[in-house]
Amino acid sequence: MSANDLDKAEQGAAEKLNKPENGSPEDGKAADGGLEADEVEPKLAPFAGMGKEELLKVSSEPFWVYLRWTLLVLFWLAWIAMLVGAIVIIVTAPRCAPRPELEWWEHGGFLRVFTRSFKDSDGNGVGDLKGIEEKADYLTDLNVKSLQVSAVYSASNFTDVDPAFGTMADFDSLVSTLHDKGLKLVVDFDPNHSGVDHPWFMQSSASNAADNTYKDYYIWADGVGGNPPNNWLSVSGGSAWNYSAARDQWYLHTFQPEQPDLNYRNPDVRAAVKDALRFWAMKGADGFRLTSAKYLVEDSALTDEPANPNYSGDPGKYESLSHPYTTNLDETHTLLQEFRTTLDEFAKDGDSYRLLLTDVMDANVRQVVKYYSSNGTREADIALNYNLLAMQGGGDKPGNKTFGKIQSWLDNLPDGKRANWVIGSESSPRVGGGLYARAANLLLLLLPGTPMAYYGDEIGMADVSLTFRDTQVYSLPLVMLVNGVSTSPMQWNNTDNAGFTNPGVTPWTPLPQNYSTVNVGTQKQDGSSFLSMFQKAAGLRDEPAFQWGAFSNALTTDNVLSFKREHAGATSYLVAANLGGAASSQDYTAAGFPEEGTVALSSGMDRNDEKLKLNAVTLQPGEAIVVSY
Repeated sequence: MSANDLDKAEQGAAEKLNKPENGSPEDGKAADGGLEADEVEPKLAPFAGMGKEELLKVSSEPFWVYLRWTLLVLFWLAWIAMLVGAIVIIVTAPRCAPRPELEWWEHGGFLRVFTRSFKDSDGNGVGDLKGIEEKADYLTDLNVKSLQVSAVYSASNFTDVDPAFGTMADFDSLVSTLHDKGLKLVVDFDPNHSGVDHPWFMQSSASNAADNTYKDYYIWADGVGGNPPNNWLSVSGGSAWNYSAARDQWYLHTFQPEQPDLNYRNPDVRAAVKDALRFWAMKGADGFRLTSAKYLVEDSALTDEPANPNYSGDPGKYESLSHPYTTNLDETHTLLQEFRTTLDEFAKDGDSYRLLLTDVMDANVRQVVKYYSSNGTREADIALNYNLLAMQGGGDKPGNKTFGKIQSWLDNLPDGKRANWVIGSESSPRVGGGLYARAANLLLLLLPGTPMAYYGDEIGMADVSLTFRDTQVYSLPLVMLVNGVSTSPMQWNNTDNAGFTNPGVTPWTPLPQNYSTVNVGTQKQDGSSFLSMFQKAAGLRDEPAFQWGAFSNALTTDNVLSFKREHAGATSYLVAANLGGAASSQDYTAAGFPEEGTVALSSGMDRNDEKLKLNAVTLQPGEAIVVSY
């Protein structure tokens, strides 16, 4: 039907609606006296809209064309403006700092193992390499990433395994097993001295003749009137010099007479020791802990050392003198830089990076951190920090004092260097067994940087006190009567000898009496055990706040040490420990914390997941908590 036909149809329909029907009352007046037809109000037809042609005609008018184009242009301009604005906001808005790529030794913690005491595999009472390998799964269960073992080479040969600990094949197998499990191996290496039975020393002490190749491999000097060359003292006490009749000279020993000091002013010695480092790196060692690092080079003039003005005891003890001529010399730092360069050879060849740690036990933090680098040249990746060694609670203001030690290390740490923390070693008393042991280990694992845990501390092992008879039975030095034993065998279970060695075998040093209850096997079955707490705390280190987060004081008091770890876009944490002797309650909301948090970990494992009001956080003596918010 055409448009004209439609218009006619509509007009006809309208006329029909307005025309009265034939025979209706509307022909005249209504029968009931109503209005006549011409008085009836006309009915309007409903509006049917504009026809197509009319609509097209109107839409073509200039006004409507202009309006449509204007709205279309405005729409696209607005859309483009919003797009540009979004891009500008994204580009110019402050961004979260990118998370730095962590090296393997920065990502996870270390477990320090005293090889002789970890696990005996062959039933001779002495721990060995195969024993460590047997316990590789335990290391992964601990959530540590690296194993750091005491020296495994022989004092008579820098490039062979000490027979007491196994064979080179055992070492190779250990490396392979650890690497298969994603663990790294860092070994002790003491470049300060050799044993007196080392071929170098045997040849050096045989003759002072000019044609003796090994003549100057060690520090030799003439005596003065039948006495040692100077007043230098051994770390273990007494003169640092020992007389050799064969050479009619004295040799230097910073430690025991059986440990003569190497002479690093001899380039052949430097080259030989670097070759030894290369040997173990090629065998698969992922890094080295250089022990005795501060003693490597001494004053060439053999100048007498001055008396220590702060000491008034036995003049034969090492502490009676200050040691500016035998420790921390500039030449020592130069030597360590050369060792670092030697290990860098492996990274250049496409091999993995070799870690370098320096063991410098010194109360002067500024002296220790120099071992990271000097004169802008790299030395250690980690200069071991013993500032918290044998950390204990109680006493006078333990909260403030401990936090002060932490902050002192961080304040002196060179830019870009990794912090680290040590609370136990074979040369100091253990923290385990006491009221504050759990708190100490929790702090160790959650402070910023890399934690160096000491074997046995993860289950709360304690020192062993010895009797004189013990020193005879076990052939131990008498000094252990004073210091106790922090190197007792690892306590694996409650069987005879704690599972360290075979039943009926005498271990190399005695076990503590409590091994029947303090052992790995028992604690694995107990969700509230020391071991369970350690594992969970080590696992928390994977959280961004602990890997990359900022560290700052939260609310530290005389007794309570607390800090916060925060990282943008991630869960934040409050870590608090009561190191005092009485319960303490703190209001953390006054320090800017939220009203409530959730206990992610408690030292007793009894408050985990508790919703905690932070305006009144109460901690018992020795208790520590980690609160997420």
